[in-house]
Amino acid sequence: MSARNVARLMLQNSRQFSRTSAASSAEVAEGYKQLKHIQAKFQKPDGKPVFLKGGAADSILFGLTAVLCVVGIAGMGKLMFELSYPQKNDE
Repeated sequence: MSARNVARLMLQNSRQFSRTSAASSAEVAEGYKQLKHIQAKFQKPDGKPVFLKGGAADSILFGLTAVLCVVGIAGMGKLMFELSYPQKNDE
């Protein structure tokens, strides 16, 4: 293969890739439109943290997580107290 043939093949291939239907079509797939809508919802400057922008379900899960953390910390405190001051056996 000569350099001229290689150059001609490269030019033909670049023309084929630049004329693909996906690159030239103005239509955007429906999934991408949904994704853009979701991204816009999460990037809206409404003062909420991102982990609460999902709606009521996010608020419920966040509240449940906070309650479980408090219960766990209280349980650890109780355990530490019981281990620090054991009950006396009067037998």
